[in-house]
Amino acid sequence: MKFSLKVKLTISYALISFLLVGSLFYTTKYMFNVQFENYVKTNLEKSSMQVVNQVISSYDSSGNPPNDTVLKNIGEAALAKGLILSINNKSGTMIWCMNWVNQQLCTNMLIDIEKNMNNIYFDFNGEYMEDTYDISKNGDFYGTINLGYYGPFYYSNNDVQFLNMFNDIFLLGAILALMIAIILGIFMASKIGGPIKKVIEQAEKIEGGDYNSLIEFKSNTKEVDKLIHSVNSLASTLNRQQTIRKRLAQNYAHELRTPLASLQSNLEAMIDGIWEPTSERLESCNEEILRLTRMLSGIDKISEIEDNNMLLNKSTFDLLEFTNKIMLNFESYIKDKNITLNIEGPHCNLYADKDKIGQVLINLVSNAIKYTQNNGNITISIVDKDNVIEFSVADNGIGIDKEDIPNIFEHLYRTDKSRASTTGGSGMGLAVVKAIVDGHQGKITVESEKGSKFIVSLPK
Repeated sequence: MKFSLKVKLTISYALISFLLVGSLFYTTKYMFNVQFENYVKTNLEKSSMQVVNQVISSYDSSGNPPNDTVLKNIGEAALAKGLILSINNKSGTMIWCMNWVNQQLCTNMLIDIEKNMNNIYFDFNGEYMEDTYDISKNGDFYGTINLGYYGPFYYSNNDVQFLNMFNDIFLLGAILALMIAIILGIFMASKIGGPIKKVIEQAEKIEGGDYNSLIEFKSNTKEVDKLIHSVNSLASTLNRQQTIRKRLAQNYAHELRTPLASLQSNLEAMIDGIWEPTSERLESCNEEILRLTRMLSGIDKISEIEDNNMLLNKSTFDLLEFTNKIMLNFESYIKDKNITLNIEGPHCNLYADKDKIGQVLINLVSNAIKYTQNNGNITISIVDKDNVIEFSVADNGIGIDKEDIPNIFEHLYRTDKSRASTTGGSGMGLAVVKAIVDGHQGKITVESEKGSKFIVSLPK
């Protein structure tokens, strides 16, 4: 059987409280009983000495015992304290005993005490005991006093009433503490279970495909708040990925539809005899086929890299020298637009796939030239840090809109929504760049305020 978190937390609080209160109850009861036993034993000694002193003081200066009336009064007072008084003369012969005066009262007193002790202590081994005290005055010995009681110690009726009252009060306190713990458990379970219930509801919505609704509730519990944030992030990520998938499907459809439509129209015209199959028209068809081939090759390349199937032929090379060599390929393009190219940074050795890093540089510089106006500036900076080598390609061109920055590394994504061929390529270049950088366990970021700046960090 499965229980809710609220029920489990409430039961947990109740059990913990029960254990704590129970432990405290028995520990306190044990300590109290030990102290109370010591108190009773001390009180028994004091009571015994009071009786002994009363008896001794009642003897006259000649050592004669008091009359029966005085002894009866002393004996009854001792009996009220649980003591049975008897007196012996010098020779040890008993001359007076409270048991002689009222045997039934003495017997009942011992029976009551035995019941009290057996009710309080289930394994109490009690028995009748006697303590003997000498009767001496001015150094003269006149006899002995015997005080009988139920030992080794006993509780009077008042003592039992006090213990019962203490136990009742403590039990009531334990019940109240348990009830408070249950109430606190329900309250805390609601405080914790409430947000978790909302998280569960949101997770069920995500499972059903609803990624738009987010949990607005904030919890004071760090872990629960982190859980809420994680679920909201998951919903946002899935929503974004769903949007990306839809846009990706649209992009693929558009990129494939255009060359295929061109091919179809040209071939149909030639088949119907409208156009003659001249070398120029066949060359045009071949260009469209090559365009499709390049795009599909780029998709295969990205898939290969993203599936960790990319083989890296790593070697150590000087990144600054390598960058200078690659930039020679762009001299004509830079000259046509009168762009100023600056390469900054120290000579530093990078251990990576030289060809693929070259592809990264070529793609980034190609984009920079494409989107930089005439007489613009492009700067390539190399920074040698402790654990990474960082290079960046910055331009002062048209820049990238903020809403486009999170998506520019997606397959076939282009900032030009019209997807005109005059404003950009197929949208595969930056996706390939990111895949290569990721394949090297590196990182690529972009900044765009006045122009654009792509920053690549690669581990040494």
